Order: sequence, then structure tokens, then C-alpha cells
Amino acid sequence: MLAGCTYKPGSFSYPSKGFPGQRITIGCLDIAVDRRADLEGAPVLGYQFGNRCERPVSVDLSRAWVVGRLVDGNEVALTPYDPKLEITAVRLDGRMAGGEALRYTTSQPVAQVCVDVARLVEQVTESRWLCFGDANVIAVAGRLAEREAAAREAERAEADEIADDEAIGMTRLTDGDGEVAP
Repeated sequence: MLAGCTYKPGSFSYPSKGFPGQRITIGCLDIAVDRRADLEGAPVLGYQFGNRCERPVSVDLSRAWVVGRLVDGNEVALTPYDPKLEITAVRLDGRMAGGEALRYTTSQPVAQVCVDVARLVEQVTESRWLCFGDANVIAVAGRLAEREAAAREAERAEADEIADDEAIGMTRLTDGDGEVAP
């Protein structure tokens, strides 16, 4: 009897190793992506994929759009660390599986990493984003930034008002708490 180690569609495992992370099916590919521990301050994504079809398919990790969201809510495009230009499209035979982990370069720490996994598959035009990290950190930071901006604006407005008063020779009287006296 001959036993084969082929990928079973929808199993997200090969042969006995499960695909960790968020799972999605796009065309012939079952794809799982997980965020791994950062390496030298840069985010790392692990990709696992299984070909559901009998025919070969192309998987191209270089096509993935990866975005890092900073704590302040701004986004930066992330590119894979690939000094030898080894990341290219590969052919995955029918009912086979594969995987790769990629580190993405950035000069700033990211709170969340998002990847459009649909771009891994040829001829797919619809985006399918998966995100990893804590969006609440970004939301809280955004609210803090808004409060800080409002406080700075209030300080600027008060400074402008004082400057205007001084320009016309007015003196502001304050009570003991620093409040303007009537």
C-alpha cells in the first residue's frame, strides 16, 4: 500500500502540522497568516498555504501589500527584508502545502500589521485584509493625541489673547488660582 502526504482541502494542516493564525481561502489556496515575535524590532509574519486544487498554482509573497499602523494611527508601507532578492513567485503543485516567514522592515515600531493576502494569488482583484496587533492601542493613542492637540490649541489661543491684550496696553488681573479676574 502506498501512502501519500498530500494536502487535504480545508484542513489547514500538512501532514500533521496545523496552520497557525488567521485562516482564509482564496481560489485554490487555503492560507493562514500569523504574527510572530518581532525580530530586531521588525514585525514577522508567518505564511502557510495549501493547494486545494489538483493543478499547480502560483504563490507570490512579493506581491503582498503589507501595512504597519503606528501607535498614532498613521500607516506605513512595509517591505519584506530580502537583501538577496530571493522572494519570488513559486509554483505549488496540486494538493501540496508550503510556508514561509518574512520579516518586514520599518524604522518605527508598529502596533498593528495588516496584509492583503489576496495579492498572493494571481488574477485575484478583490482585497482580503488580515490584521494582527491591538487596534485598541491605536484608538487610545489617537484619542490622547486629539486631547493633546486640543490642549495645545487652547494654550495657543490663550497666548494669542494675552499678546493681543499686551499689544493694546491692557493688563490682565488674575485671582490666586491663575484665573482671569472679572
